[in-house]
Amino acid sequence: MTDPPREDPGGIADERLRLLFACCHPALSADARAALMLRFGAGLKTAEIARLFLVPEPTMFARLTRAKAKMAQAGIPLRAPSAAGLPGRLGVMLKVVYLLFTEGYRATSGPELQRPQLAGEAIRLGYLLGELLPEQDEIVALLALMILQHARRDARFDGEGRLVLLADQERGRWRHDEIERGLGLLRRLGPPAGEYHLQALIAAEHSSAGPTDWPRVAQLYADLERRTASPVVRLNRAVAVAEAGSPEAALSLLDGLGKTLPASHLVPAVRAELLCRLDRREEAADAFDAALRLVRTDAERAHLLRRRDDEGIR
Repeated sequence: MTDPPREDPGGIADERLRLLFACCHPALSADARAALMLRFGAGLKTAEIARLFLVPEPTMFARLTRAKAKMAQAGIPLRAPSAAGLPGRLGVMLKVVYLLFTEGYRATSGPELQRPQLAGEAIRLGYLLGELLPEQDEIVALLALMILQHARRDARFDGEGRLVLLADQERGRWRHDEIERGLGLLRRLGPPAGEYHLQALIAAEHSSAGPTDWPRVAQLYADLERRTASPVVRLNRAVAVAEAGSPEAALSLLDGLGKTLPASHLVPAVRAELLCRLDRREEAADAFDAALRLVRTDAERAHLLRRRDDEGIR
């Protein structure tokens, strides 16, 4: 007579999700857990994780080494929690799923700017989390956010592989069935109650059939910045403020971001665009040069060179 099958810990049947939860032990700091999960549960490289966390690669390597050493020294078991322990690990799990999606949506280095299979895997994990922990608004909001952003993947590049900005995208190439699915998830939620919900509302504005309501997007980013104090959110808010018609105000929002995001090419790239709008061309040339020194993807480098040429800046 054979033994009965052993029940999966916490009822987690999916192998990757089970491994991610196993790496998410509360004895470690939230950032250490997230880094371990991305490295050993999701398979990202240390350099990719470092760029997602906006830290140098040696810093991330050391963080991963310390986390592994702490697990070994403390005898922390690498196993998924019981069903009762799942909610306590949900916050870090959602962060990891979104970071995984972010690397798929906008790769941090390499010849390709987007990795659709990686983004799709993050969405799959989001659905699995929703099945595992139903009626969790944070999961619903994150799913809506990822689906709405992923729905525009076919229009983000032209036939020659060049980056196409939102305003220039062919909306007929958007996956409107996915947009409706994401909007349907949003309609299940009440007033904005978390950062994923606010980001999903922004993604919904970008997915509108009509022109983007940039003042609304700028206000949502302001609300999100108050909630998160994130320099990346401040950068995105600056873009929205500029699109709403205030490049001077947008430029002031960039003050200090070069120090908090020293490795990001997006800060000088946005600065260059704003300076062009204000006809401060010599400063714009310096900003374009700074962005080109930092950019890591071929598609974004080509876009920056094309924009600099379009503005007649050498």
